[in-house]
Amino acid sequence: MNLDRLEENIGYRFKDRQLLIEALTHASYANEHRDMHLKDNERLEFLGDTIVNAALTIRLFRLLKDASEGSLTKLRAGLVSKDTLARIARTINLGDFMMVGRGEELDNGRDKSSLLSCTYEALIGALFLDSSFDKAMSIVERHFDIAIGDLERVEVSDYKSTLLEYCQKRYKGLPDIVLIDEYGPEHDKVFVIEVRLDGRAMGRGEGRNKKMAAQMACREALLALEKDE
Repeated sequence: MNLDRLEENIGYRFKDRQLLIEALTHASYANEHRDMHLKDNERLEFLGDTIVNAALTIRLFRLLKDASEGSLTKLRAGLVSKDTLARIARTINLGDFMMVGRGEELDNGRDKSSLLSCTYEALIGALFLDSSFDKAMSIVERHFDIAIGDLERVEVSDYKSTLLEYCQKRYKGLPDIVLIDEYGPEHDKVFVIEVRLDGRAMGRGEGRNKKMAAQMACREALLALEKDE
């Protein structure tokens, strides 16, 4: 495994490579290789989830000086979603380096959003332990900028209304906003919504309710349409 290449993709070189290896080790792999006495990445994932949330909270707090607590909470929840973290993981080719068990390997586990997002959080947890919060925050910010666009341009707004108005003016028609999946227990469901324009998927978002998921999907669609111009 060429960890040098992964570190180049991340933009950080680990002082303690064992932390990096732990971050890449899924429980399924550790269970199948007990003789290697490997630690799985679940504890690092727990830590990394907090670091990612804290980094985005600080960034949004500084950027959006007039936004309410409710608006900031909703925007952060949309940004720190499984879908977004998996997209970041794909930009650094994290799936190529994940250590997964045979079952996950056969089930295309290296490209599962759930595994990718969890491994990314573990990676950030390991990076934090290997350096500092400030360093981890700067890496998280850079990854988000690369994957979803410059966070300096993030605004708390009604993305759905903006998208509908844009499509009506430019394409003389409206996109389809479709619920494509929902998962999790009844008391803590996550909804997945996709925006389609002329049958083409333009954006996808997740949220604790359908409205939040639709807003994030519409935001992603607007970014995609902007790139097409």
